[in-house]
Amino acid sequence: MKTSVITFNRNDGYKESQRFLIHMKALLNTFDEVNYVDWNSPTKSLLYEVIDELPKEGRIKHFVISPEVHNTLFQEYPDAPKVSGNLSINIALRRTDADWVALTTTDNIPPTRKELDDLIKNSDNNTFYTLSRREIEYNDILKNIDNLPEYIEYLRSTTEPRHYPARVTPNDEYSIINCCGDFQFAPKKIWDDVKGIEEKMIYNCFIDTNVQKKAVLNGYNLVPIFDIPMYHMSHKNHLPQGGSTENLHEVAETKTPIYNDAWYWVEWFKKSENDDSWGFKDTEIEFEVF
Repeated sequence: MKTSVITFNRNDGYKESQRFLIHMKALLNTFDEVNYVDWNSPTKSLLYEVIDELPKEGRIKHFVISPEVHNTLFQEYPDAPKVSGNLSINIALRRTDADWVALTTTDNIPPTRKELDDLIKNSDNNTFYTLSRREIEYNDILKNIDNLPEYIEYLRSTTEPRHYPARVTPNDEYSIINCCGDFQFAPKKIWDDVKGIEEKMIYNCFIDTNVQKKAVLNGYNLVPIFDIPMYHMSHKNHLPQGGSTENLHEVAETKTPIYNDAWYWVEWFKKSENDDSWGFKDTEIEFEVF
C-alpha cells in the first residue's frame, strides 16, 4: 500500500529553511513518497537549500512552478494570487500513483507511519479523513532538534487537538474541525472522483472545506480524527491568503458566484466545476526526483 503526501509553499515570508527541513524529514519518516511543489518563488526553491541533509532514495518529487510557468498557466486569471494552493495540490495529485494521498502544509509534523498504516488497515476505503492539529512552539522544536523523535513522543501527553470547528456559514456541515486543511488523508480514488481541488477557487478561500463537501456529495464518508497526533509548528507571520468576507450579505441576497467567496464554494456548491483536464493533465509539468 503506497502512501504519498503533497506539500507546497512559496519560499518567502516565514518559510525559513530550518522549519522546512524539520517538516521534510518528518514527511519522509511517514510516507513512501513526498511531493513538494515550489510555486512561483522569487528565489530558488527552498528544497535546494536542504536537499543535502535529506536522504536521496528516489522518494522526493520536486515540482518547480517558476514565475514564467505561473504566468503561462494563469493567462485566464491575470489577477491570480502569487501562490496557488489548489493548483499546486492538483498538479501533484495528477502525477502520483500512490494508493493513499495526504495533503498538508510546510508548518506541520505528520503522524507516524504506524498510525497512518493502522488508519488505513481499519478503513473501508470509502472515507475521507481530516486530522485536527495540535499547536506546538517552533522554538521548543529547535531546542529539542537533536532528539526530535523523543520530543514528539513526549508531546503526545502534553498537547491537545483543537476540537472546535471553524465554520463558514451557519449551515456549514463540512468544516468539522478547526484548520481542516492542515492534514487531509484519503484513498487516491476519492481524490480522483472529486476531481481534486476546485481550480476556480484561485484565492484559496476554504478550499479544504469545499473538497470535504465534494467527498460527501460523491457518496463518501467524512470523518474527523482527533486521537492521532498531527502537530503544527507555530509562527507569527502569515503569507496573504486572499479571499473576501466584506460583501457576504450582499452576495447571500443575490447568490452571485464570486470565486474567492467561501459562501459560494461551501453554502451553494453542488458539483465540481473542474473539467477532465484538472491538474493541468494535458500540460507537460517537469519535476525532479531525489
